Amino acid sequence: MNESPFHIERDGSEVTLRIEVPAAAIQAKERALLVAAQAKLRVPGFRSGRTPEHLVLRYYGEDEFTHDLKDDLVREWLARALDELHLHPITTPTVETTAFSRGSHLTFQARFAVLPEVTIPDEIGLEIPEPPPAVVTEEEVAGVLAGLRRDVAVLEPKAAAAEEGDVVRLERANRDWEGEATESRPIGKQLLGAQAGQKLTLVDEDGHSEVFSVTGVYRVVLPTPEEAARQYGHPSWEAFEAAVRDELNRVAEARRRRAWRLGALDAVAEWLQVEVPPLLVADVVAQEWKETGLPPDQKPAFTELIRRRLRREILAQRLAEAKGLRPDDAEVQRRTEGQDRDETAVRAALLLEQAADWIIAHARRNE
Repeated sequence: MNESPFHIERDGSEVTLRIEVPAAAIQAKERALLVAAQAKLRVPGFRSGRTPEHLVLRYYGEDEFTHDLKDDLVREWLARALDELHLHPITTPTVETTAFSRGSHLTFQARFAVLPEVTIPDEIGLEIPEPPPAVVTEEEVAGVLAGLRRDVAVLEPKAAAAEEGDVVRLERANRDWEGEATESRPIGKQLLGAQAGQKLTLVDEDGHSEVFSVTGVYRVVLPTPEEAARQYGHPSWEAFEAAVRDELNRVAEARRRRAWRLGALDAVAEWLQVEVPPLLVADVVAQEWKETGLPPDQKPAFTELIRRRLRREILAQRLAEAKGLRPDDAEVQRRTEGQDRDETAVRAALLLEQAADWIIAHARRNE
């Protein structure tokens, strides 16, 4: 029996796969590359496909030929090894060539992470506390209504200096800006007293200053409550108020439910000691960190957030496999239709919800 060309080492969920490509396979690939190059090459005095190999290599380039040969062999034999060993990397394999000689031997190793094994019990021996009911205060309702009413207000130009509640329009570097003059905000406080035509230096909370031109000061003329309600498509202020309250309650309940679900996933992941492969964490942090714009001292906290997110996703995936959970296609379509949302991301989010709901339904009750 021939010895397998594949040698596997595991360290938890991280795999190092060593592959020794047989000499016969190297020679066959070398021949295939040369034949393909011969078919493409046109050399005066030789028929197509009949150019001598030494001329083919001269035109191809020895170094380039060797590079392509090795790359093709690594790609093909890594794919073959993953298929035969039923391995499914969740990180991009890092490949290192340890030995290579044309026509005789190639040894390389690939390092990657796979999903950790997680045994899901039929019942969860933990209590998953339910967050208290969502509460929306009358002050919150009034605040949202005031903002919506202001959004449909009329701006009336005024020659006097900006007072509390006025809108000030600014210009800098051919860009227009707008702010509310108010004592309640740092920038807004600096806009009080502004007048059209003047230069105004504004200082942000970090101490950075910029000079703006004041292009106009406007008094905000609010519509009556009934007028505002009609502009938003409601027959009365009372109906508008009820609609806003219902929407705030819906959002608050969704936020409460999300917190419950995330808490359930985190608690069970901790209980089952779900480990996130460090290679996976490093891979995702490398992809996402550069897009955050955060200072370097925030990277450890960011890395921990990524680790927790990945741990939930791993638990949800393993739970879905064990319990046959699957996002409903109609619900996926509903959440993606008419919205700029990726179907894969929507399915992943739905799977997290299903996994968390399964945990909550099967958790220990505090009787």
